Amino acid sequence: MLILGSSLLVGAVLAMTFFMLLPARPQMWLYPLVRQTAQAKMNYETRSLAVCETAHFTIKYDQQDADVVQMVAQAAEKAYQPVIDALGYSPEGKALVLIYPNRQELNQAFGWSGDQSAMGVYWGGVIQVLSPHVWLKDTSQEEFIHSGPMVHEFTHLVFDHMTEGNYPRWFTEGLAQYVEYKVNHYEWRSRSNSLAGKVYTMAELDANFDALPDQSLAYRESLAAVRYIAEVQGEAKLRQVIGALRGGKTLQQAIADTLGMDYDTYTAAWQQWAEATMH
Repeated sequence: MLILGSSLLVGAVLAMTFFMLLPARPQMWLYPLVRQTAQAKMNYETRSLAVCETAHFTIKYDQQDADVVQMVAQAAEKAYQPVIDALGYSPEGKALVLIYPNRQELNQAFGWSGDQSAMGVYWGGVIQVLSPHVWLKDTSQEEFIHSGPMVHEFTHLVFDHMTEGNYPRWFTEGLAQYVEYKVNHYEWRSRSNSLAGKVYTMAELDANFDALPDQSLAYRESLAAVRYIAEVQGEAKLRQVIGALRGGKTLQQAIADTLGMDYDTYTAAWQQWAEATMH
């Protein structure tokens, strides 16, 4: 059974949330310490699990997932270089991956309600994925690589290490989706996430991304906002925005310095572009 202690995750969430509220420079100095502590505790609390080592990942799993761990391992290694190339950064050491055997345990670990359906989560320096047995009908390696969470979650991990937590939630989700879109040609589409209708404001994305009622719309907006930078302004500009975040600037400052437009102008520009090209 892969269930982490609730006190661990609650404490980690509170600590990391606190540091995200600090000004960028102090946050970027303290944040890695909190992340390392959370990772060490998760690693310790899962010490009884089986382990699969690859060149760049340490994967822990319950024995009931022994038959799919190589699928996860191969998908992780296949994701590694494309993500590193996209972001231009390679974190030190091996990334820790935990495989949850069922949705209940993944939801319980994060205090989610029963209707949450994430296949993967990055938090506290650790990639946590739902067993392919739960959602993949034929446990196909190619389908897991294409539709699975490894590119997305590993992008979160690399970006988090690059910037030491100096980013808004919507931007890391947009970036992870963009890399996933480039690598696997995957895009989350739903009946409600058309960008031609009413969309969330940037103030809503900035302030309350994870609590917005229509998460598919919020995620698609975040993808559009990042795709606009990469596809209209150029990949080099996206790299520069990331570099500015890594240097301690706010996203608003990074946008202004890199794109030469204030946040409101940028918002209007990406929304107009997205309505025309991504509806």
